[in-house]
Amino acid sequence: MNQQIEKLRSKLTDDLFEINEIESPLEKLSKASKTLEVAIKDLNQFIEKHQFSDEEEEITFFKIIKPEFIALRIEEVMRYNLIVNKPIGTAEIQLKYYEDELKALQSFFRMNSFHYQYYRTGVNDLDRLYFLRGAQPLSVPLAEMPDGDYAYLTPMSFLFAKFISYEHIQYFILEQITPLKYPELNLSSRNGNQVVEMKWTGDSINIVELAYGIWLTGQLNNGNASLNQIVRWLEANLHVTIGIVQRRFIEIERRKRLSPTKYVDQMRNAIIQKIESGNAL
Repeated sequence: MNQQIEKLRSKLTDDLFEINEIESPLEKLSKASKTLEVAIKDLNQFIEKHQFSDEEEEITFFKIIKPEFIALRIEEVMRYNLIVNKPIGTAEIQLKYYEDELKALQSFFRMNSFHYQYYRTGVNDLDRLYFLRGAQPLSVPLAEMPDGDYAYLTPMSFLFAKFISYEHIQYFILEQITPLKYPELNLSSRNGNQVVEMKWTGDSINIVELAYGIWLTGQLNNGNASLNQIVRWLEANLHVTIGIVQRRFIEIERRKRLSPTKYVDQMRNAIIQKIESGNAL
């Protein structure tokens, strides 16, 4: 299952990266929506043809994989609305607009605090109730239920998708707020040199390994950056979708027979080889 899903995820990421270059917000939304609909349709067809090997595989699909795809669709619509509804006026007016939107997102997280903490902590005690089709009604009802075919989505999958997209939108809003509050900062260039936009094109599991390495060694904000903050920062700046990082870490743990630090080992060997070659360029 992993190879098929990774191939589908990789193609979607490539397509959305190209679409992101479109300047017109409406055209960008239209093309992104069509691309996402095709990807989600392909994912649904995959469910029809693929028989989950066990409950754990089904839970992984509805807890991690499907919410990532749905989150992208939600995020595209929200980003479009934020852009087109931005008021014309002073920096103070626009700043208030974005701060109000940020408060609305935080209100949503508070309203769904029980399930949001379940999402953030990466626990799995209730996974069989939350992410198996045909499970019993939830002990803590959802404030909002999704529309659509329950053969392809569980109610909690939809809520997890909203958590993912809303967190991403929070970072997008903060990116808009920073130049308004600190206009003296030039985020598009440094020392007169344009910063080229970068995209992660390697396996997404490698960036999970990288995120844990950065977090465990305290490389950002004097060691005060949380794992989730580091992951969302990497996602936003490298245009990659990681999902629930604690769950992705399980994939790393399963590599014990080979090497749990496969990517870090690969980097280490490449650096040593470069040193031995005597050529810094």
